[in-house]
Amino acid sequence: MERASQAAAPTYAPLEVGPRTIPMPTHVSPEAQQYIAMPRLNLLSADKYPAPHDEEGWRKNIAEVNGMMKMMEDMVLPLCPVTVERTTMNGARVAVVTPDSITPRHQNRVLMNIHGGAFVYGEGMIVEAAVAAHLGKIKVIAVDYRVPPDHCFPANLEDTTAVYRALLKTHRPGSLAIFGTSAGGTYTATTLLKLRELDLPLPAAAGMLTPAGDLSGDGGDTTFTNDGIDSALSGARPREGTGPSALFIGRHDPRDPLISPIYADFSKGFCPTYFLAGTRDFLLSSTVLLHRAVHRAGIKAELHVFEGMSHGFNIMAQLPEAREATLDMIRFFDECMVAAAAV
Repeated sequence: MERASQAAAPTYAPLEVGPRTIPMPTHVSPEAQQYIAMPRLNLLSADKYPAPHDEEGWRKNIAEVNGMMKMMEDMVLPLCPVTVERTTMNGARVAVVTPDSITPRHQNRVLMNIHGGAFVYGEGMIVEAAVAAHLGKIKVIAVDYRVPPDHCFPANLEDTTAVYRALLKTHRPGSLAIFGTSAGGTYTATTLLKLRELDLPLPAAAGMLTPAGDLSGDGGDTTFTNDGIDSALSGARPREGTGPSALFIGRHDPRDPLISPIYADFSKGFCPTYFLAGTRDFLLSSTVLLHRAVHRAGIKAELHVFEGMSHGFNIMAQLPEAREATLDMIRFFDECMVAAAAV
């Protein structure tokens, strides 16, 4: 006799909140208030995404978005004077970003940065690395990983692991840390999982700054509650099977932990991790979920959420909140590196 099929899970009606008026936050800096009051950037717009198979359409879209990102980078870089040398490490493209001075305790330390850009944008960008290098007074190696449509998953991991292998030739793992914002935060997680799979020693620490944890379609609560509020990502949620993440994933399983790290078993090994988001961040829920997963695994993890801040605010070095967040991340890395040296 066949066993009765399991009852379907109940469904509940969505919450209807209607039109909302969001006041200007009062507990943020004047610079942040000015930034919040600016027109929505909306660099990414779901209604402009080409079909996944339209490679030429994607090249045009990527060039357009990269142009806007470059304008933003050009506004920030003058605030963060650094020297940039573009080269290769183990065949992968990198930018060696060096500040005008390096703090003595950082002389033998290096940060590895994986830039953001919704998995397809931001090629060649160094703004994240420059902000961290300048404020932290530490050398940063920015991985200029290959991007779609010509190079989809797992090209990104091939490049990040190649650079990390090169760094291990000259540095102890305890003197290294990996960080990234947005897709770079996702890639930070998946790079660490790949290093674990390759049985390579993990760095002293990681920084996952507003990462996307689940590329299978469930971005979490704030992809709804903060849509229209986030100044960077509002209107960016694609239809299922479309958009930049679909282009990046191709025919691979989106629930592969090397694509969507929320499905990883962090108890099998991970390094101390610093998480960052803002209360207006489209990916706040994603950041929270990843932090909880790492924390539940018994890994040292800190979650910092800044009032009124949108996705990727840490890159905007003109904001006191961005400078505070970056220096706090460097503080976390320093603590973890000191602890690693004592072992």
